Amino acid sequence: MRNPTVLLASIILLIPFTGRSVSDNRGGKKEQGIVPAYVIKGATTDKSLKKNEALFVFTFFETGNRRVTGEITFSCDGESRKAKPDANGVYKLKVKPGKHIFQFFYTNRFEEIYMDSIKIPAAKRMAVDINFQAASMEVIADKPVIYLYPEKTKEVSVKLKPKDDFTFTYPAYKDGWNCVASPDGTLSFGEKKYGYLFWEAGIQISKDAFGLNEGYVVGKDKLVVFLEDKLYAMGLNAKEVQDFITYWYPRMSVNQNNYIHFMFNETWNEYAAMDVNPKPDNMFRVFMIWSKAADGDHSMLQPQKIPTLNRSGFTLVEWGGTEFSNDQLK
Repeated sequence: MRNPTVLLASIILLIPFTGRSVSDNRGGKKEQGIVPAYVIKGATTDKSLKKNEALFVFTFFETGNRRVTGEITFSCDGESRKAKPDANGVYKLKVKPGKHIFQFFYTNRFEEIYMDSIKIPAAKRMAVDINFQAASMEVIADKPVIYLYPEKTKEVSVKLKPKDDFTFTYPAYKDGWNCVASPDGTLSFGEKKYGYLFWEAGIQISKDAFGLNEGYVVGKDKLVVFLEDKLYAMGLNAKEVQDFITYWYPRMSVNQNNYIHFMFNETWNEYAAMDVNPKPDNMFRVFMIWSKAADGDHSMLQPQKIPTLNRSGFTLVEWGGTEFSNDQLK
């Protein structure tokens, strides 16, 4: 299993952004709200238990409120065990009264869940819902565009290797883009000229790649100023900033608040490796992950460290992004 400290951070930090509906497949009131990794539903007296006994009744769920009936690996107070829930996803565990620490693992498709110091009184039955949340999400890398700025006009080859197939490229990607790049950013393919290279592809992004503990929650009225501030801090020029904002703002402005996280350079390279010949002196790749943010306290979020592009010499700039839904954080 993973380090419990890391797991606990993952569990807590999902809470502000998961606006999932808690449906009444679980026998509770249907209401719009967050779905944390676990929910303690309360303790009741169980006359079948002795004074030195207590009972946890776990009900396991995965994406879409589906009950988990497959074998689950878990630990209780550091001791490894196996659980086989019944047809309703329920597993009962008799313990001694007092505090207990649990860690649950289902499959690699889901995050592990860590429960710290759950206190259960003597002769009590405690119901707990365990909500396994997907470890990765399928998204579309939406409008990554690549700008090339050589010091002198020259032929340039750009090859991309996204982890999934392209859904669209413009100009057409034919085993790479081979063009003549000019210092002002104009890209010539024979008689045709373009301002940038455009591509889209499906990407399976691991939640570990960006970590929900870092980023920003930005109100609609402050969104333009925020984007200008961050993009200029990254070293993007006026045209790149304008292209970015005019593409993303209309989509983001339908939300009162947005959660925003930026992936940079090496992190983004893992999802879409790039090979450029001749090699640029400086490359800057930024990919924005964003979602509607729920109302509430977001003070736990840590601002990101924003790297700055050195635009000297032959420079390549790429920006793109994706909107993920709250459902993708179930």
